[in-house]
Amino acid sequence: MIDGATDLYQDGALPADSDVQWLVDTIDQQLTSAGEDGYDGAAAALLEVIADDIARRQRALGFPTHRVPPACSIALCVDQGVRYDISRVGDATAVVAGREPAVLATAYFDRREAAAVEAGEPDPQRVIAAMHERRLHTMTSGDTESVFSGHPRRQLRPHSFVGAWATTDTILLCTDGFARLVTDYGLYQEWADVITDAIGRGLPYLEALIRKTEGGAVGGGRRFKRADDVAAVLLTS
Repeated sequence: MIDGATDLYQDGALPADSDVQWLVDTIDQQLTSAGEDGYDGAAAALLEVIADDIARRQRALGFPTHRVPPACSIALCVDQGVRYDISRVGDATAVVAGREPAVLATAYFDRREAAAVEAGEPDPQRVIAAMHERRLHTMTSGDTESVFSGHPRRQLRPHSFVGAWATTDTILLCTDGFARLVTDYGLYQEWADVITDAIGRGLPYLEALIRKTEGGAVGGGRRFKRADDVAAVLLTS
C-alpha cells in the first residue's frame, strides 16, 4: 500500500504527470517485479533496495540537486511461506488480527501537522519554506520516523512486525486517510471493529463513512486537508 505525499512544486522534474506520480509508479513496478520473482526476505530490506534504486534513477534523469525529491508512505507485507514480514514507513498503518494482534501506526506526522496548522503562518512564502523544511527533516534527520524517498542523504526508519499465518486471521494495510476512521473521527474505538466491518460490510462501506464524515462538521480538524486519499488492502486467511 503506497500513499504519495503532496508535491511541493507546481512543475514536475520527472517523466510523469507529477514527481510523486513518477515515484509511486516506479515503486509499484519494483514491488510487482519482486513479487513475481518470489521475494521472501525482510520487507524493510526490500524497501532499502528500492530506495537505493529510486535515488539512482533520479540522478540518471537529472533531478535537480536543490529540489526536495518526491516522497510517500508505504505499508508492505511480504509472504515468507509459513510466516510473513510487515514494514511501515511514514504514516501508513498496518493492523494484524488473530491470536497475536498488532498495530503498526504512528501519531508523529499528525502531531507535526497539527502544530503547523495551529501556528497559522500568514506569509505564503514562509509557509512553503516551512513545508520544505519539514519534508527534508522527515527524509534525512534520522528521527524516529521518516518518509520514503530517494533523497541522497535519506535515512529510512521502517517499523516492522513478523508474524505467523497460522495465528493470523486478517491483515489490513491502509493510508492515514483511511485511518481517520479511528484517529480523527472516532467512528471506531478499536481497530478490531474496523476489521470486522471491513470483512462483513466491505471496504467501500468504510470509505463511504469517511467521506460522509468529511462532508459534515466533523471533517478537517487540525490538518491541512479536510479530506485525504483513502486506500486500504485487506488480506484474509
